[in-house]
Amino acid sequence: MKLEYEQIEESFDDTTHLRTITEQARVPGKGLLLRTTVYSPHHLATSVVVVPGTGASEEAFEPVGA
Repeated sequence: MKLEYEQIEESFDDTTHLRTITEQARVPGKGLLLRTTVYSPHHLATSVVVVPGTGASEEAFEPVGA
């Protein structure tokens, strides 16, 4: 299954040079998948969380700037 991700947050810190991107994808019949990736000059880290769906709304989180 191919998921379509929507970016909901992006930040960059000039002091530490860390960049963080959070994306969401709807998993049909399951809920919402949140993927956060942290980029640094030396490392890459990813965290994935599944939020069970309630069926109450189309999107759980509004994108920043929407």
